[in-house]
Amino acid sequence: MQSNLWLLRAGLFLCLATAGTAHPLPDVAVRANFEQSGGWTLQVEIDPRSFEPDPNVAPYLTKADLGVTPLEKQEKLKATARDYIRRVVAVVLDPVVEVKPEFDWQFTTLENAPLKMPEDPVMLTGTWRGEIPAGTTGYSIKALPEGTLSVLYHNTALGKKVERFQILFPGETSYVLDLKTFTPRTAAPPPITADAAALMADGADPMCPLCEAADGGHTLSAVMSAAFIVALVTWLRKKRAA
Repeated sequence: MQSNLWLLRAGLFLCLATAGTAHPLPDVAVRANFEQSGGWTLQVEIDPRSFEPDPNVAPYLTKADLGVTPLEKQEKLKATARDYIRRVVAVVLDPVVEVKPEFDWQFTTLENAPLKMPEDPVMLTGTWRGEIPAGTTGYSIKALPEGTLSVLYHNTALGKKVERFQILFPGETSYVLDLKTFTPRTAAPPPITADAAALMADGADPMCPLCEAADGGHTLSAVMSAAFIVALVTWLRKKRAA
């Protein structure tokens, strides 16, 4: 019990520590778009801060900065992104088919939007288009152990966004998207509710509401979210009692 409470407090500390930094910690976004014709587009988005020794405190590369960056250095950034994505993310098809996309890299801002304002943060966006191999029935990705940042898993199918997405931590694999129904093959974990947080604050085993909440990379994020909720519930109860 004590070790579980320590874990929750540690999760709360991580939440607060991250909130106190100058910029959000960067992550790697992986977006897939599946078409009725059998074609699909894979797009990845990398913040150049990810290449720094401490991305948490590194400043954004802005459109203004990019404007005075020599072309040679710009090409080096693209080469770095090309190597980086191979080391941190793997595409997994079911049945197993090896996929090694060769991305076309461009400088954009967030969500593949064009750079407009001088202060816009610069992202490296890689795009690859191909055909779904014959007989392929499922698609997922894996955040490789060598990575140090979270990976965001987004999907669009037949022109509509798949509502469910995931945050993966290094070493974790996403849910499998069924390429016939374009729905996840496994159900999403139940959300952590205020009632569950209250049970944890009352001394119940805090890991029980989380034991079924592991959706690939959701275990750690669930613990951190629960830690914040527990702290908030406890504070409100103390305030009410005062």
